[in-house]
Amino acid sequence: MNMANCCKDCDRLQPRSSGSAPVRPEFQQPTMYDHFQNFQRFKMQKQEAQAIEKRKEELLKMNTNFTNWNPSCSKEMFDQFSTQDVALFRQQIRLAQNGERSILESLTAPTEGGASSIGGTATVAGTGAGTGTGTSVGDKSLKKKDSLLTISRTPVQCPIGACGRTIGVTSVLSHYLRDHSEDFGVQCQEIYGGKRSVLIFDATTLDFRDNVCLGVLAYGGVKEKCSDPPAQRGICIHNAFLPKPHEHLDAHLPILIMACRTSWSAMLKDKQLEAKITKPEDSNQHLLVIWLVSVQSTKPIHCTLTAYDRTMTSSRSVIAQVRQLNESQNPSEFLVNDSNSLRLSNGEINILSHDGSDCVHLEVMINEYDQ
Repeated sequence: MNMANCCKDCDRLQPRSSGSAPVRPEFQQPTMYDHFQNFQRFKMQKQEAQAIEKRKEELLKMNTNFTNWNPSCSKEMFDQFSTQDVALFRQQIRLAQNGERSILESLTAPTEGGASSIGGTATVAGTGAGTGTGTSVGDKSLKKKDSLLTISRTPVQCPIGACGRTIGVTSVLSHYLRDHSEDFGVQCQEIYGGKRSVLIFDATTLDFRDNVCLGVLAYGGVKEKCSDPPAQRGICIHNAFLPKPHEHLDAHLPILIMACRTSWSAMLKDKQLEAKITKPEDSNQHLLVIWLVSVQSTKPIHCTLTAYDRTMTSSRSVIAQVRQLNESQNPSEFLVNDSNSLRLSNGEINILSHDGSDCVHLEVMINEYDQ
C-alpha cells in the first residue's frame, strides 16, 4: 500500500500498536481521491433530496386538505397516497437511490423549460409542393396544462342530501368509496365509452326532495385498451387518497348517478307559486329526476340514460350532458333552465315498476365527442 497517498487525517485515527513493532493499519486507509469521490456522491444525493423535498411541497400546495405540513411525517403520509403525482414522486425516490441524476433532473425540471427543449424537435410532414406542418410535443403539453388551469380547485359540496360535506375536487371519488360505499348497495363500476352499465333500484324507497346517489362510475376513456384515461389527456384532475383496491382509478373521471323524487312544480320559474301548489303527500305530483354529475372537466361529457321495466316492454330514454359538481344539484333550481336529466312522472314510474311491484332498471352509457 502506498502510504504517501493516504489521507493524513485518517492516518491519525488509526490505532497504534504498543511496543517496537512497526505501525500497521488494521484496515486499508482511504486516499484523498476516495474522499473527493465520496464528497461528490454526497453532494449529488443532497441535491436530489432537495429536489424531492421541493416536489413534495408543490404537491401539498395543490392539495386543499393540507394547510400545515410537517416534513417529519412526509414518508408515512406519502405511503398512503395513490395519486399520479405521488407515483411520480416515488419514481423520483427510486431514481435518487440509484443515482440516476440525469433522469431525475428531467422529471423535476419546470414545464416551461421542458417545453422549450422538447419543442425544438418537431415532426414535420411535407407535401409534394414543398409545404409542411409541424407538430410539437411541447406545445401539446402546454395546451394540456393550460386547459387544466381553467378547472376550478374550489371545494365542492357532496350532493347527497344526508351528507352535504365539503370535499376537495381531487377527493370526490375517494369520499364516495370511503364514506358512502355501504349506502349505495352497489360498488364503483369502471366504464368506457360506448359500454353500458346497468343498475337496478326501487323507486318507491326514494324520499321526497332528498338527493340520493344510485351508484358511482369511473370513466376510463373512449376505448378500453387504445385510449388514455381522462386525467392523462388533460380532461380532468387526478383523483387522490383512493383506497388500495381502487388505486388504478387515479386517472379516471368520477361520475355520480343521482336521483331525486320531487314535484313537477319544480320546473316553474315562479318559486313562490311552486311553494304554494306543491303537495308532497300527493303522489300524482311526483316527478323522478335522474341525472349524472361529475367534477369539472375541460370538455363536455355526454351520456345516454335509459330506464326500462323488468320485461323490457316499456322504456324512457334521454341523451344528456354530465353536469358539474360546482353547480347547484337542487332539482328545484336547475330544472328550470337545464334539460340534462331524465324525468319520469308518477304514471311513468308506475309503468316501469309495474305499479311498484318491481324495480326499475337504469342503463347508462358514456359518450365522449371530439370537439
